[in-house]
Order: sequence, then C-alpha cells, then structure tokens
Amino acid sequence: MITFIYNGSVGKSRCEPGWEWSRLTPMPDYDLWYAIEGRGQMTINGVNYPIAKGSCFLIRPGDQVKATQELEHRLTVIFIHFIIQPGLEVELPERHVRLEDTIVPETCLQRIVELQLREEEQQQEEFDLLVRLVLLHMLRQQKSSAPSPVSHMHKQLIHKVMDELRDQIGEKAITVASLAQNVNVSPRYLSQLFMKYTGFSLREYITRVRMERARFLLSETSMNITEVSSALGFTDVYHFSKMFKSHNGAPPSSFRYKGRPAKSNYGDSRIRQDIDVDE
Repeated sequence: MITFIYNGSVGKSRCEPGWEWSRLTPMPDYDLWYAIEGRGQMTINGVNYPIAKGSCFLIRPGDQVKATQELEHRLTVIFIHFIIQPGLEVELPERHVRLEDTIVPETCLQRIVELQLREEEQQQEEFDLLVRLVLLHMLRQQKSSAPSPVSHMHKQLIHKVMDELRDQIGEKAITVASLAQNVNVSPRYLSQLFMKYTGFSLREYITRVRMERARFLLSETSMNITEVSSALGFTDVYHFSKMFKSHNGAPPSSFRYKGRPAKSNYGDSRIRQDIDVDE
C-alpha cells in the first residue's frame, strides 16, 4: 500500500540574497525540506532550529514556519510536499534532524525532483519508496544516541575524511593513501575504521561520491559525458560510463535532459527555482 502521496509541489532552489520564508498561513500538508548547502535558521511553532548542510526538516500540517539564511552562506534546498494516506499510523521523525551521512538521503531527494521532471511511469510508487527511505534515515539519525562502535574522536576523523573527499572529488590522484595521509593515519587503519563506522569500504565510498557527483553534473549542468568523466578524474570515458551504469542502473546519457521549472511552494517568499539544465 502506498503511504506517502505526492501533493503537487517539489523542487530544488538556490535562495536569492535577502531571501526569507515566512508563511502567512499554517502548513496545509507535510513538507520534507532539506539543506544541500548554506546556513540559516528555521523557526517552527516558535522553536528555533539551525540550518546547515545536512539539515532535514519534516514540517507538519498546521505548523507555523519562518526561515532565514546567512548573508555569506546562501542556501540551496530541496522541498518535497506530500500527504499521508488517511487512516494509516506512521512512525515519523522529529521536525529537525541533522544528517551525518548525506549521500543516500540526498540522492533520494534529488531523484524525487528528477522523477517529477521526467514524468515517468509508476511515479507514485517510486515517490512513496524514496520518501520512506529518507524518513528512515532521519529516524536512524535521531536514534543514533545508542553506543557507537567507534569513539567520538574517530567519528570526527571519519567525517573529516568525508569532507575532504567531497572537496577533492575531481582530482585524479585521490586515493585511500592520500586521504589517510591527510589525517595522519595508515591507509589500512583508516580503511578498517571506515568500514567499522559506515559498513562499507572507503574505496566503495569514493566511487559512490564520484557517481553521485556525476549524476548531479549530468542532470544539473550543460557538461557532456566526456567533460563530466574528465572532471571526476577518469581517463577513460568508457570505463566511466560502465561504472556509472553499474551504480545508477542506467547509462549517463539517460540522466541528461532539459529541465522545466518546478512548482514553488513558496508563494509568500522570494525564493527562485534554480534548475538550469541543457542537453
């Protein structure tokens, strides 16, 4: 049974300088609101929450919402509106969760935006599954106060590696050894620690981040497949295409399309839809 039903408004937006969001009326539905980058503050029913990369909000029907951004750190956000099938009891996360590992939730949210632009078959079924997966990650993060298999110091080291990897993802020389050197540990130790904390190898994570970035560049910019392959450090475009298809289930060419503006749910704000795609 489908639980989460698309409610006609979804999009990805880059907030303009001076942007603020202040609804004049309570929320009519659920809004899954995620910060890709930038900083600011969200106020829901009088409670203030910080906005930073990885901040994920589940705003409920009836909520009073206000949001602002920092002048020097403009926000880029994804918003997904939905309703829950009447009569169903669903475990929901708190209104605000800061996701530590953003790869899977962010990929799901990007896919929801792509899904509505493409108008593919069985959209509602896929929409339901993707929303369910994002909410699951929010719940896991919320409940992550249980004892961790690694120490707080090791968590900080791993997140530093994750951040450096994302900053360096276009460099050809990026390796497990180079990442380990940057944090002053051995490649073997870093790999073991990464596996213990995340459940998958550092090499696999490097590949996943590359493929995530490749999907973004193909669907959100005018770069062609050869340019994306080169930008991400691949010397063989055919090897890149094969790896991309293995990870995404479709060749790179299927992710290049002309976007049309997403419907905005910010009728009383000054946010701009910023989907600018060219084949």
